[in-house]
Amino acid sequence: MNKFATYIILFFVTATTFASATELNENSLYTGKINKAYNQADLPLLPGEWKIYDLEKSGSVASGNFFVYATLVPSSFGPSDNAFFNDGISYAVLGSKSEETDYRRSFYACDAGWITDAETTTSNIDTRGSGNFEETCSAKGEINPFNQFFFTDCGEVCIEVNIALMSENYNINEGNFEEASNDIFNAIRNTVAGSSGADMSGVINKYKK
Repeated sequence: MNKFATYIILFFVTATTFASATELNENSLYTGKINKAYNQADLPLLPGEWKIYDLEKSGSVASGNFFVYATLVPSSFGPSDNAFFNDGISYAVLGSKSEETDYRRSFYACDAGWITDAETTTSNIDTRGSGNFEETCSAKGEINPFNQFFFTDCGEVCIEVNIALMSENYNINEGNFEEASNDIFNAIRNTVAGSSGADMSGVINKYKK
């Protein structure tokens, strides 16, 4: 096969791959999960429709030198609504050649004060090598009206998923907090890894009042 034909094939394979990826934007609504976000991983969503509340992105996905930080709110969220009184989701997608990725590999967010200061918490860090780890931690708010569930997987790239659930809307308490955390983290893990298993909607509906 000549070089020109090889380049044509590679071009169409690459174009097809990136065409099937999802880049977040403020004009779209999202349900179920976000497929192949920035060609890195699937990202889980809570039940219902979601839209972008805040989005920061920089760099080229194709080069690997990029980062994306996004916060999503329910699609019904209006200009006069306060995000502090709604469930929320935030993501970080950090490319393989980004300085943000190198920095993120250098620390564990679950060691920070936001988790250690809460009265009811879970925390687990699975170290797979230098800068290669999965960490999960959760905190049940005592004054803060949210239950927070924080998941990070860092390897060649880093993916973060942070879910905030309004405490008053869920049957999550000190007695079942660890079980709920494990259920939520397993659902996030399954989605990010692209594997079958419990999905986020089923887990969230299990604890919804």
